[in-house]
Amino acid sequence: MHNIKRRCALFGLALCMTFGMSGCDKKNSDEVVDLSNYLVTIDPEDKPKTSYETYTLEVSDYMKRSGAIATAKNNLTVVKVDIPYGNATPLGNVAANNTRVEAGAPLYRYRIDFDEVYMAEKRLQYTRKTERLEAYKVKEEKRLAEVLEAVAQLPADSEAFAEGLEDYQDQLKAYNEYVESEQEDIDERAKEIAAFEDNGKVFTVDAPVAGIATIYYRMYYFGDGTEIGAIRDPHTNIYAVSNDFNFLMVGQKVIGDYNELNGTKHEVEGRILSVDSVLPSNLQSDSAYIWFDFPEDLKETPESIHAVVVSESLKNIIRIPKDLVKLHEQSYYIEVLTDDGITRKNIDIFTEADLDYVVLDTSLAGLKVIKR
Repeated sequence: MHNIKRRCALFGLALCMTFGMSGCDKKNSDEVVDLSNYLVTIDPEDKPKTSYETYTLEVSDYMKRSGAIATAKNNLTVVKVDIPYGNATPLGNVAANNTRVEAGAPLYRYRIDFDEVYMAEKRLQYTRKTERLEAYKVKEEKRLAEVLEAVAQLPADSEAFAEGLEDYQDQLKAYNEYVESEQEDIDERAKEIAAFEDNGKVFTVDAPVAGIATIYYRMYYFGDGTEIGAIRDPHTNIYAVSNDFNFLMVGQKVIGDYNELNGTKHEVEGRILSVDSVLPSNLQSDSAYIWFDFPEDLKETPESIHAVVVSESLKNIIRIPKDLVKLHEQSYYIEVLTDDGITRKNIDIFTEADLDYVVLDTSLAGLKVIKR
């Protein structure tokens, strides 16, 4: 409204100056006309200003973390199946996988099967081999007795007697070794024939020790000595984590988290215990070993832990976004806003942290860096 009145007044003044003062209010010729109300002025607050967006430097801490899955290094007892004779047909688990079991608890079931033709052949081989050995023993023992009798007829102090006796002893030794070997084979066949009584029977593989049972799945066939699972010690503080790039060092702090079976999440702290660089070549494994500080009353430690390794830690530092830092003649600087204007401030960069530069000079805290 004030501007409209001002414009109307100026327009009236212009008419008076154009057509004479007769059409206007009569004033003495020596009267001074006050034109201050008709001058367009600019309010000081409306003067154009230059503004800058700034970033305030602050002191902070920095930790570089690397996540990995750490696997428990438990004392493992491998569970093998003992099936010296027959074909084993797997029947599946008795104990649930990854559950605690006591020593002697059944873990796995299987059935023994023999082929009827195979059993008949083995029985026949056993009978024939036994009969042949008995016939051989009768024949050889008679022959050896005759050799000994012939040696006994020689003069006891003669060279022929000594040679004959030595030859007899060699023959007797060879006879005993052969009989012993054949008898072992016959005894082994007798055990297998005795096992024919197990044809079609169901057996179990039992836990040799107490612990957490791991049973291998998808087992369609196994024989004597086949590993069907393992029992691990339910408590350990040592875990292994991959160290492919050798960035882990002894003593580094580790933060781990794991879930109980009921879903409850826990955190646990640890330290890097050992890395390949401090181990002899025969013990190196491309892994780092972590010792976790579990509660003393923890009955069972988790099989795996999500471990976050603090590979770098810096305190009382200042982080400056890289896009605010300028480079001139091999020197880094920032543009700082002060009461007197904009000034350049040289800085010494210590390292990088993500998208920022790290500066150790905490006296820079509070400075307002120009963004542009």
